[in-house]
Amino acid sequence: MKKILVLIPAFLLAFQISKAQTEKGSQTLGIDLQFMHQKSTQNIFQSSPNPYASEVKNTNFSIGPNYSYFIADKLDIGVNVNYAHTSQNSKNSTYPNNVTSHQYGATLFLRKYFMFGDKLGLRAGPYLGYSRYDFRSVDTSTPTKTDNYTAGATMGLVYYPAKKLGLAATLANFSYSHSKVKADNSQIESTNNVNFNLINNGLLLSVFYVFGGK
Repeated sequence: MKKILVLIPAFLLAFQISKAQTEKGSQTLGIDLQFMHQKSTQNIFQSSPNPYASEVKNTNFSIGPNYSYFIADKLDIGVNVNYAHTSQNSKNSTYPNNVTSHQYGATLFLRKYFMFGDKLGLRAGPYLGYSRYDFRSVDTSTPTKTDNYTAGATMGLVYYPAKKLGLAATLANFSYSHSKVKADNSQIESTNNVNFNLINNGLLLSVFYVFGGK
């Protein structure tokens, strides 16, 4: 009986900590990190009877701060800004090519939290984003710029190892994007894309500090 009386306050304290982390008025400030490396090989068939092998390596790294405010219990709104560097190396017998790009962007998001206890849960919601890509290829002296407008929704895992510390990982991302490509301030083309990415397309991790609230 005494053990039960001791455990009840401890359970209530853990519940209050979890509630305080996602209650109205709480705020988070953190950083997003992402790294992805992909390598693929394919055979290219053209008018020539002999195909040639093409090997493509893609490396992407991004980093940026994020901030959110809980406008209601288990519902926050926020913004993140990021910088990303991407390099693509293509090797084949006919058309070797190296491309690098720099991306600067910002995203506004809304997220709903679904907690499975005092530490672990899921969060999901829509977002709107804008980014600017600067591309440069070793095969051309003219860099290109791409303005990218994106709308979509994400779902991620969230974990609180301590009262003021949170960790998160994006599990899935669905997005629609509209892009405008320019060179020498003249528009070259406009494209629209629909994407669905899972965790294996590049793990996006977030570390954040929780403050405010009651």
